[in-house]
Formats: sequence, C-alpha cells, structure tokens
Amino acid sequence: MRRMSAAIMAVLLSFSAMGAFTDEQQQLADQLLSGDLGQLKSASQRIFKEGIKHPELSDIAAEILLVKYPDAYSSEVDSLAWLARAIGSTENGRYHGVLSEVVNSTKIDKLARHAEKALDNLPGAEGEQYIAGMYTLPKGVFEKETTSELVARLKKLMLRGDLASLKRAAKEIVSTKTVDQTLTDIVAEALLLNYPAATKAQIDTLAWLTNAIGSTGLARYKQVLQQVEDNSDFRKLRKYAEKNKAKLADEEVEQYQQGMLKLPLPAYTY
Repeated sequence: MRRMSAAIMAVLLSFSAMGAFTDEQQQLADQLLSGDLGQLKSASQRIFKEGIKHPELSDIAAEILLVKYPDAYSSEVDSLAWLARAIGSTENGRYHGVLSEVVNSTKIDKLARHAEKALDNLPGAEGEQYIAGMYTLPKGVFEKETTSELVARLKKLMLRGDLASLKRAAKEIVSTKTVDQTLTDIVAEALLLNYPAATKAQIDTLAWLTNAIGSTGLARYKQVLQQVEDNSDFRKLRKYAEKNKAKLADEEVEQYQQGMLKLPLPAYTY
C-alpha cells in the first residue's frame, strides 16, 4: 500500500466533509486513512469495543473494506476482520450489502466468518445501501501495491534494525508469495548473523526467517538452512530449518554464503 505524508493527509482531510468530527473521531479517521494496517486495526478495535457510531467513519471503513478484501493477503486478514466487525457494531442497515458482499465473495475463510458475525449485528438491508465509491479515499491510500512497491517496502521494513519489523516482513514475504533475490539475501544474512547467539525469545522471529526462505523455493539458500539445521542450539529452529529446506528446489546453483549481501545490515535489537 502506498504511504502518504502526514502533511498531505492533513490537507486532503481538510477538504473532506469532516467538520462534524470530534477530536476523538478525527483521530480515528486519520488512523483509518493512514494507509497503515496496524493503525487501521487499532482504530477498528476502538470503534468496535467502544460502540462508536458516526456515519462518515462508517463510510470510510466500508470503502476501505471493499477496496482491500478482493486482493487481501493472509497477513492483512486480521486487520480487515476487525474492520468488518467495526462496521457491524454500527448496527446500521446501510452496510448490509457491503458485509454480504464480503461474506459471499471473499476467498478467505477467516474474513468471511468475521464478516458474517458482523452482518448478524445489522437489522437488515435498511435504507440506501452503501456501494463502492460513495466515499472517495485520498489518492494512494490502500491502493494495491505494485511488485516493485511491495519489494521496496519490505526491504525498508527489514532494515529498520529491530526483530519485530524483521518478523513482520518475513510473514509478509510468506503471505504475499514474494520471490525476490535481494530480499531473500537480506533474510539469509540476518538469519546467519543472528542465529548463533539467539535467545529463546528470538527464536520465533528466526523461525519466520526460515519460513520466508522456504516460501521462495529458491535452491540458492539450501546451505543456509542446512547450516542452521546443523548448528542451532534450539530444536524448534532446527526443525523449521529442516522443514523449509525441503521446500527449496533441488538444483545445482551458487549457494548463498554469509557476507555476500552488499547492503549493510543493522545490529538487530529485540
């Protein structure tokens, strides 16, 4: 998804019909329209748990759901499920068609289940139904990423220098089925640098790095996973390395070795 600067967002929001928002509602609108799935989830949870009902907030949520659900990645489903539940919590029949569409059309079972639960909270298809395009999202917000945009974003995420971001990027590589040698070299280098001195609390992140490598199917990383399988102090990580090594193509290619990456990696903190 394409990000927007806070300044641009503020200008765009000032031209929308948001004058009736309280400060709290404006904050929620900003979060929904931030282009960030973490903020989208946080705002959706607040709307759901606090029973916040505002017609324009609900229209924003409905538009984002309709834009995002057809091409949703597995890593995005939790945020979209909360978005659907937030819409259902409005108890407004205007969104019956929106949630019905998601229930009937999404290919993701978890999202369909949550949309169906949300639909149960609505009285029925009452009044004018919300349809896609009734609310105009700011340009670039939640548009589907191009492959180059996705790769650039994941690269930036992995180079932040903390294991939480590294784990998030690895999960997205798996869920989006992204195969890019530079990204996978970063994953391999980070894995080789960090597994020897890893603590138990870090093993889940490193296991996700092996998952990211395995999801590419690239034979280039067989020796990387073999090294982890042979030498890690943690049985869990050895098992993940073994499992994901089996997913890699069986062909003779140059193997990745520690230090091949030409980008400087940060010292990852946890």
